[in-house]
Order: sequence, then structure tokens, then C-alpha cells
Amino acid sequence: IFLAIIIFYLLFCAVFYFRGKGKPESIEFEDETETAEIVFGAEIERQLLALEEASQFFGASLKTSDMFRLAASRVNEMIPFAAAALFRLETDSPNLKVIGACGENARELANLETNSLKGLAGKTLLTREIQTDENLSLEKDAISALALKNFRSAIAAPLFRNGNRVFAVLVLYGDREKSFDDKTPVLLEAIAERIAPLFAGSMAFEQSLSSALTDSLTNLPNERAFYLILENQMAESQRQRERRPLTILAVDAKNFAGLNQKFGHATGDRILAYAAELIKAQLRRMDFLARTTSDEFLIVLPTASGSIAEEIVERIEKAFAANPYEIDAREKIHLELNFGAATYLRDGDTAQQLLQNARRNKQLAKSGASSKILSFPKASVN
Repeated sequence: IFLAIIIFYLLFCAVFYFRGKGKPESIEFEDETETAEIVFGAEIERQLLALEEASQFFGASLKTSDMFRLAASRVNEMIPFAAAALFRLETDSPNLKVIGACGENARELANLETNSLKGLAGKTLLTREIQTDENLSLEKDAISALALKNFRSAIAAPLFRNGNRVFAVLVLYGDREKSFDDKTPVLLEAIAERIAPLFAGSMAFEQSLSSALTDSLTNLPNERAFYLILENQMAESQRQRERRPLTILAVDAKNFAGLNQKFGHATGDRILAYAAELIKAQLRRMDFLARTTSDEFLIVLPTASGSIAEEIVERIEKAFAANPYEIDAREKIHLELNFGAATYLRDGDTAQQLLQNARRNKQLAKSGASSKILSFPKASVN
């Protein structure tokens, strides 16, 4: 009897030991709030902790694209996927836009826009919960077949800011119908909770950086951004002097103060926005347009010699002559511009010298015929 009791006791202990060992994670509830505390295996816990440390270490110091690559590599170690995409809710449209993509079909997924009421990301946004799409029936209704090529399943998680507002959706794609098992949603929820602060911080960082380099009236880059681009282009021209000339233009509107006084500052602001749009439309894709103060615009013309700059100026002049600005139904004005040019190494070898000489040439143009471009060698200006 004694031996039987010992054997029965050992068997009883063994059953409970192996049952507990076979469960990689468990959910415990605390008090009346029934808050779930998820306990995973040691390796998963280590990787989740690494995500938390990344949030504290990087804070808001990385752009969203860089932060996405960092977080996606960590997520892939815990939940293997064929591709991942980060959808952000746009503020000026009812769409979700992909702002980060990696893995297979990343090029097709990048910059993709979908209706926020359609697709797996749209459903996740509406329900605010983890959603799965085992046969991609939801995704096929919102995303092109090319972007979904070789994918068989998907799972998505909402990302919350301040604990209550969904600002983005993370979607993982698998190349098998059962790429994500029943335990994946629990793990993905824990991951989403930890990466949400990473993306929220990086988006805020990007927004502040954009605001610091953007003119609020025209949405063009400002003078600070102009200097950053000019310094970069000067370095390129320095390396390839013969093959890569560089010219900048300083531009302003003739008698803009008079237009402000006659029609009011609100109309003056609209004229500047019109001028910015029309100038930009005449530039090459590689050219860079910025606005500084009042009615002045600055243009960087990579690979442009003085003669090419003159051709671009002529194109801008013709555009303004053919497209008068309509003040109201009864009155239109033909806006005229003054141009000043400066070419790297001929008119200056620093950003400050180039801009100073371009502005000086522009002031000289104002004293002569309208819409005239002037350029003088650096020695003559000195």
C-alpha cells in the first residue's frame, strides 16, 4: 500500500510538471480589471525587452523609414513573415498610406494608398483589434495583385498613440495559408504595444524636421533647406568640376510691395503661392526651389552652366507671360520677375558668396529692364 501511494504521488507530480512545461506562454488576470499579463518563453521575452529598450534609446531621433527597418527586423525574429508594411492614417485624406515596407514585393507595397474602409488595414483601423486574413480575401479588395504576388495570408495589428487613438496599422504577410497560427495574435499584440511608441516618436520627429525646413505659406523648402541642398551640390561639383557645373538663381517679383498695398496682404500671399507653383512647374526634376522671406525665391540648378540657366529663366518668363494671375472676375495681372544668377567657382566658392552675388545681380536687374538676368564674375563684384 505504501509503495502504491508513492508511485501514485510521483505519477501525479509528473503529470502536472509536463503539462506546465508544454505551455510556452500563459495569461494571468489581476484583480477586478482582468488585465492580461502575457508571459512568453525566455527568448521571446528577451526580444520584447529589446524593443522596449530601443524605444527608450532611440526615442524620437530616427526617421520613420529607418525606425521601420529596425523594428521589422526584430519582429521578423519573433514572427517570421514574407513581407511587412506600415500603414499610416493620412490627415488630409480618408486613406491609409504605406510609409514603410520590407521583404518580398516591398517596392510594390511602398507608397501604396488604400481606402481606410477597405482591406485588412482598414478593418483593423475600424475594429481597433488584431485581424487576420487567411486567404487574402480582404486584401485583394484593396491592393493590386502585383503587390500581393506570392502572398497567401496576412495578419494586422493597430498601433495606438496615447493609449486610445489608432494612428497606424502594421500588416505582416505570409507565403503560406497557415503562416500565422492561433498563438500569433497574442504575440503580435504584445509586439504592437512596444513598437507603437517607436513609430509615434519617429513620425513626430519627421514632422518637426519638416516644419523646420518648410515655408508654411507656399509649402516650399525654406532658406535653411536651401543651404543644405546647396552645400551638398557644391561638394558634387567640386568632385566633378568639368562635368558638373552648378548655378543658383535668386528671384523676386517686380513691385510686389505695390501689389500688397493695392490688393491687400491676403491677395499678396495668394500671388506668392501662384508664383511658387508656376516657377516649380518650369524647372527640371533635379532642380530645387525654395522660398526665403517676402517675395524672394531661390533656385539650385545642378549640372547647369550659365547658358542653361538662361534657358530656364526664359522658360519661366514665358510661363508667367502666358498665365496671368486673376485677382477677381474683372482684373488680371501679369506678374514680372527679377533674376540674379551665380555660378559655382566662377562667381563664388562658398554658399554664402554664391547667394550674396546672386542677390546682388538680382538687385542690379531691378535697376534695368524688367525680367532681366545679370551675372558678373566674382572678381568684378569684389
